[in-house]
Amino acid sequence: MEYNKTTRAVLAFSALAILIFIPLRVEIGYPAIYYTVIALIGIRVGFLLINDKKNEERFFKSWARKKSWPKLLVVLTEALKSLVLLLLIVIFGQVVVNGTDFAGLVNGMALGARIAIAAMLVAFSVILGFVNLYEKNRKYDRLYAQFHP
Repeated sequence: MEYNKTTRAVLAFSALAILIFIPLRVEIGYPAIYYTVIALIGIRVGFLLINDKKNEERFFKSWARKKSWPKLLVVLTEALKSLVLLLLIVIFGQVVVNGTDFAGLVNGMALGARIAIAAMLVAFSVILGFVNLYEKNRKYDRLYAQFHP
């Protein structure tokens, strides 16, 4: 579902406001790093909202090229991107928000738990790879109809 620019801006800034006020209710392990990351995310969201047309044109050209690739390769690249994002979210949550040492966290886990978490992250990233392929094809088709009436 595509929202207009105003709706996306309101949703983005509402989510950022919620993230800013979370430390008032929950203890954050490293608040300086937390707020720095939230500020960087806010700046990135602002640039994405401002340069919306340019980003759509860049996506259209890029995805037109990627559509010619084998479907499995596209799914794997999207899954790899999703895996990196999921790992960053997990590491951010454990290290910055909970304040735990990542090496100590991993070494303190049983081997079965490590394998299960790794398998879940890979499975979710593969699922997200297929979902991203479908969603990006939908976005490409919408932009194709917009750019080529």
